[in-house]
Amino acid sequence: MSAIPTEFNEFVMRARKLEKSAFWQWLTTRRGQSDMPRIIAGDWLAHDKLNQDELEAFCLNLRLFVQGTDGFSIRQISERSKQWSNQYAEEKEGIQKAIATLNAELDAPSLVSIFKDKPTSNREIFEVIFYGGLVHSNPGKRELYAELVKSGLFSYFVFSAFSSTLFHFRNCIRSIAHFLARHILKEYGDPAEG
Repeated sequence: MSAIPTEFNEFVMRARKLEKSAFWQWLTTRRGQSDMPRIIAGDWLAHDKLNQDELEAFCLNLRLFVQGTDGFSIRQISERSKQWSNQYAEEKEGIQKAIATLNAELDAPSLVSIFKDKPTSNREIFEVIFYGGLVHSNPGKRELYAELVKSGLFSYFVFSAFSSTLFHFRNCIRSIAHFLARHILKEYGDPAEG
């Protein structure tokens, strides 16, 4: 029996890391009130017990699934799964459905509008926050990012909209990891038994 591709193991391991991250635990548990005076004063992350380092660590891990430089991005796993034999049709379909659902959610209108001349999609909110300053400093997004995170009360809604996109990514990654693990078990056997 051949060895499990390292990219498959990386995807499943990193998906588990996202799920167990301190930021994800914070985001998915009941919290106290946000510090509205601080948010209005320009501190967009003044939410009850939110740790900015944990948020950034979560997003840096998420970046591995979004960008294609490490060999196990969402897109790369999708392409690899398309090559599987029809014996894995359910797993292939599950992965493709998860990605289609993510793309539909990202292309849907955002809770907030950040452009004056057109509606804003969840994808656009995500890209401005993610690439404009949270994990990158893209020159084309940097200025709008700085404006949004310093926009007082509006930044509260921007953070909420950005957080909702993280749920969509997490749901997709979780589904892909599930179907990828099923493929691994069928194709390569249980790694614990090896």
